[in-house]
Amino acid sequence: MATPDSNEEEAYRRGLGAGRIEQRLQGHDDHLQKINGSIDAMTLALQSLTEELRSNVSLFSASVTSDRRDAGEREKIAVTVAAALVERANDVRAGKAHRWTSWQRWFAVVGAIILIGNFTLALYLAFNR
Repeated sequence: MATPDSNEEEAYRRGLGAGRIEQRLQGHDDHLQKINGSIDAMTLALQSLTEELRSNVSLFSASVTSDRRDAGEREKIAVTVAAALVERANDVRAGKAHRWTSWQRWFAVVGAIILIGNFTLALYLAFNR
């Protein structure tokens, strides 16, 4: 026959074991709750991404449709601009019959040398302070 002390001690040990098991189960429950929360957050993020992709696809589709519609108008504008550029180039060629004289070329070269010298001096003074 078991003594009352040994019964109490055995009940105490069973209680400790049950407490440990309960604690482990609670830890597993907490872990599963975190996993479920992560899955829910991922699902919401994927839904948001899907909606954004659908929006971008519809904008792209509208842009492509608009580009196709406007292609004819752009071609007409390009032909008009090309004709105007050809006419302007012909006008410029006609106006370039006048050439520089030797003293005008000499003056331009001296002016360019002075300009480069001043620019170099300005850089030297700016970075050597």
